[in-house]
Amino acid sequence: MTEVKFQPFFPYLNIRKEQEAAINFCIDALKNGKKYVVVEAGTGCGKSAIGLTVARWFNAHDHTCSVDYEPGSYFVTTQKILQAQYVKDFGSGRGTMCSIKSSSNYSCKFHKANNCQESQRLLKMEDKQSSFFKSCSFACTYKQSKAKFLESKESVTNFPYFLTEAAFSGKITPRKFLVVDEAHNVETELSKFVEVTVSERFCKQVLKVTWPKKKTQYAVYKWVKDEYFPKAQSRLMHFEKQLEGLGIKARIKEFTALTKQYEMLSSHVKKMETFIKVYNTDNWILEIVPPYDRAKEKFIFRPIDVAPFAKQYVTRLGKKVLFMSATILDKKTFCRSLGLPMDETTFISIPTPFPVENRPVIFSGSGNMSSKTIDRTLPKMAKAVEMILKEHAKEKGIIHCHTYKVANFLKRNIRSRRLLIHNSENRDAILQKHIDSKTPTVLLSPSMSEGVDLHGDLSRFQIICKVPYPYLGDPLVRKRMHKFKGWYPMQVAKTVVQSVGRSVRSKDDRAVTYILDTDWLRFLNTNRKFFPKSFLDSLV
Repeated sequence: MTEVKFQPFFPYLNIRKEQEAAINFCIDALKNGKKYVVVEAGTGCGKSAIGLTVARWFNAHDHTCSVDYEPGSYFVTTQKILQAQYVKDFGSGRGTMCSIKSSSNYSCKFHKANNCQESQRLLKMEDKQSSFFKSCSFACTYKQSKAKFLESKESVTNFPYFLTEAAFSGKITPRKFLVVDEAHNVETELSKFVEVTVSERFCKQVLKVTWPKKKTQYAVYKWVKDEYFPKAQSRLMHFEKQLEGLGIKARIKEFTALTKQYEMLSSHVKKMETFIKVYNTDNWILEIVPPYDRAKEKFIFRPIDVAPFAKQYVTRLGKKVLFMSATILDKKTFCRSLGLPMDETTFISIPTPFPVENRPVIFSGSGNMSSKTIDRTLPKMAKAVEMILKEHAKEKGIIHCHTYKVANFLKRNIRSRRLLIHNSENRDAILQKHIDSKTPTVLLSPSMSEGVDLHGDLSRFQIICKVPYPYLGDPLVRKRMHKFKGWYPMQVAKTVVQSVGRSVRSKDDRAVTYILDTDWLRFLNTNRKFFPKSFLDSLV
């Protein structure tokens, strides 16, 4: 590997040895003609600076002329909090990084109670001479942000927005370089984007289509193609005519509601049209969601293998593509999941620079947490958690529960005001309460294995109650597990490593992790190859 002069493109004065090694590797690979570079870099390596430097270097040194790729780079991440970090570090006076989110995330500067999405709907029937139209038609906060995002040569966004805009609006066009951060989540993001849902309530109330009685996968797909989709197209055209016929300001509430329905149906029809084109029996499963409470039945078509969609929706948008994550774990499995040709892809793993003595992982078996034995184990698990809480009586921490069943049991059976549990709606608020608390609170969560930064005193200990196996009741999990060797254990290893990484965020930080599920030893011994060396070194 040759060393390259990349310092003019590096965003900071000082560079870590891990960053230098990764950057040199990436540039060397690009010079040798590789299209895809995969960097697995442990927490603390400074991945975002690596990606920025490599992207800048390539844009400066690629002198080939091509109408297919515009100069500049996209940076895509799965979490809005990381998106904001990119702008903080490399934008707003420190660089040219510009960010974009969906229009619902921006406040209208004219109608203060509205977001930009709501105001843009109202503009469609606004008098062009009004102050509102003049203020927001061309100077909309969201539109201005989007224009800056598209004009900038360094642009960052989140996966849902990136995929939607690239697939449907055509505004996001290919650039010379694409950086995919948190790349271990690409398969999940693609799967969510491609899947389609058909609701019985919407079908009957809006489209007036009879819900099918025969519910085999073939029968439902045929019904979707021959009856549901044509009716959805017809209803969309009907909405268009209604919108054209409404008078200026006459029925603004009706117009707003109708526009919202139109936008949702338009997006749904586009997605359904793509689904019908690409559907084949071997690569899709049908999940039938039964009625619950007021909700009626739903059909969900989900892809087993997302590799056929990776090029169409992601990799075509970069002449060269850099994937980065702390948990790639296995090159072959990663490449297969996204359809990356092995001969066009190169891979490097950089361990975390954090001292191993600052991040010990201790196994302390309290019982088997499999579905057959979990009810017998939970009381013992609660006692073990109580003992750990006493050991860390003056310190904050987090308990990774993996399921709400485990979280709720611990909350009910451990008498402690320190425990902060959340649901799907107040997760961020509870996290903020933990951050702001002056007392040694402890997060009790089934869903904070990623995207949470508990640096310093925010967490000096963490507990993994259960080996985080994907739910086998999910038909998609079962299909992928049987179709792709190694996929299932890799999901488990990925979640464990990500969980452990929540609490040690710098070389001077420290936290101890306890794993309580006795099935951990069996899993580790069988699947050791999926874990990075830096994680294995931390096991006590």
